[in-house]
Amino acid sequence: MTAGLIVKFLHVLFVATWFGGISLMAMVLRDATRSNNIETMSHALDRAQRWNMTMFMPSSILALLTGLYMLVQTSGEKPLWLVVKERFGSVVVILFILFVVIYGRKALNQVKTSGIETEKAQTIIKRYIMLLNISLLLLVVLIFFATVKLA
Repeated sequence: MTAGLIVKFLHVLFVATWFGGISLMAMVLRDATRSNNIETMSHALDRAQRWNMTMFMPSSILALLTGLYMLVQTSGEKPLWLVVKERFGSVVVILFILFVVIYGRKALNQVKTSGIETEKAQTIIKRYIMLLNISLLLLVVLIFFATVKLA
């Protein structure tokens, strides 16, 4: 087995982990907002942020690094699908880190504030869920370019 196949396997593994994790976080947070309980929402957001920082952000960075490694290993002129995937994928990872991770920390601090109203906490968490869903949409676009391999 060559190093290229191992890196490709790791790349797919990291992207799948990242995609599945974002989906799971969105579902957990959606259920928490339906509970109408500040404690439940705060606990779910805290758990999602912990998962994000310990598993999904590193997975996204490792997916970026393995993707860049595979790009460097490609010799000659690079096909359009590979260039789009590499550039768009890099932007998606950076945006994920900037918006989802930073907003998640900010949202957690706001929801944990004593005396916050249930409606305001739900609004904050729903914005976070929207960011997660946008991340999923961007990942689907990336996966499309990687699988269709437009010339």
